Amino acid sequence: MESDKDFFMAALAQSKVSVWYREDPDPIGHLMDYGGIVEGYTPDSIKIAGARFVRERFEFRAYIK
Repeated sequence: MESDKDFFMAALAQSKVSVWYREDPDPIGHLMDYGGIVEGYTPDSIKIAGARFVRERFEFRAYIK
């Protein structure tokens, strides 16, 4: 997930979103937080389950039901 549209749709659908850290040579990444529902988003950060995550540092993955 990258765009505001992605985060809006995840919030609307109440999809669970996890937070991952990935360095360039690492194709899979490391799970940083099991996350939860998107509560808000700004151009700089995403608020998930009461915590804010910097968009530039993390990758966000939604669980599709």
